[in-house]
Amino acid sequence: MTNAVDAGDVGLLELRDLKTHFFTQDGTVRAVDGVTFEIRDGQTLGVVGESGCGKSITAMSVLRLIERPGRIIGGEVLLRGKNVLNYSDQEMRDVRGNQISMIFQEPMTSLNPVYTCGDQIAEAVELHEAISRREAWGRAIEMLAQVGIPEPARRAKQYPHQMSGGMRQRVMIAMALSTNPELLIADEPTTALDVTIQAQILELMKALRERNKMAIMLITHDLGVVAEMADEVVVMYSGKVFERADALTIFEQPHNPYTRGLLASIPRLGDKRERLEVIRGVVPNPLNLPTGCLFKRRCPYAMPVCDTPPPVRQVKAGHISRCWLTPESEPPSIGADAPPEVAEAAAQELTVAGR
Repeated sequence: MTNAVDAGDVGLLELRDLKTHFFTQDGTVRAVDGVTFEIRDGQTLGVVGESGCGKSITAMSVLRLIERPGRIIGGEVLLRGKNVLNYSDQEMRDVRGNQISMIFQEPMTSLNPVYTCGDQIAEAVELHEAISRREAWGRAIEMLAQVGIPEPARRAKQYPHQMSGGMRQRVMIAMALSTNPELLIADEPTTALDVTIQAQILELMKALRERNKMAIMLITHDLGVVAEMADEVVVMYSGKVFERADALTIFEQPHNPYTRGLLASIPRLGDKRERLEVIRGVVPNPLNLPTGCLFKRRCPYAMPVCDTPPPVRQVKAGHISRCWLTPESEPPSIGADAPPEVAEAAAQELTVAGR
């Protein structure tokens, strides 16, 4: 885990009570339901949670890429203090790529198969900068070299299918960074890559963050990636933020039972238990959400009061949790009195991260 950015740094992106709903024939899906968090300059924010919790829809909402039947129905997305939800289409086109770039989950579906990789990067540069085609092509080769692709001039003339998965992911990163964005949104950037390539991509992103002084919004379900990369962590569940704190606190002193469950379910080397820990049950149907706490049917600490929606509590400065458990009544913190499976999971993640 990297060192946290000073609290006094200028706010880059702030989400305030963001709501994105999908209006289907079967009912309304509250994919993002009141999400609030902030990303500061140079910070890496990890957004984690199970599949379907609203991580990617939150990112797509920031860039206003939500398509029907989805619609952003409330809240604010403040970029340098200005609400981009009020921007015109042309103003948003200027934001995308210039100030905010995004790496999508699967590069093979994001890259155009009938154009060379160099052409696609050069086109992105030409769309945002008044430069010639020759200069844009030169920038494409320069960016491919910057992300560690060997023989960039030759590789720029290749098509996506001629490259490996790791190389294609590097091409996507090169394209995203070709216009020097202030914020990079990385949506599952290491999914479907083998562990060696994953490590290379993460090291590349860290190096580019330092070199380009940019912020990163890292969307993932992999807590090992979060431990390696993030300054702060947002834990989402069923469209809501369930816990938010700096990365060290999330791994050492998680408050929310859902966060604890995620940590306890991490497999560990040398684990002699016959069965892995699991979070019982399944994610609730978004068309038929339970009343009260959305996690109550799966929570080992559920109480009668959980039939009422829980408040967002401040556990301590910079640490919030959506739960009826107070800091005084919460389960034991990770440490001497922690449940062994939770403490071991956190220790393993911190070891992997080199902390």
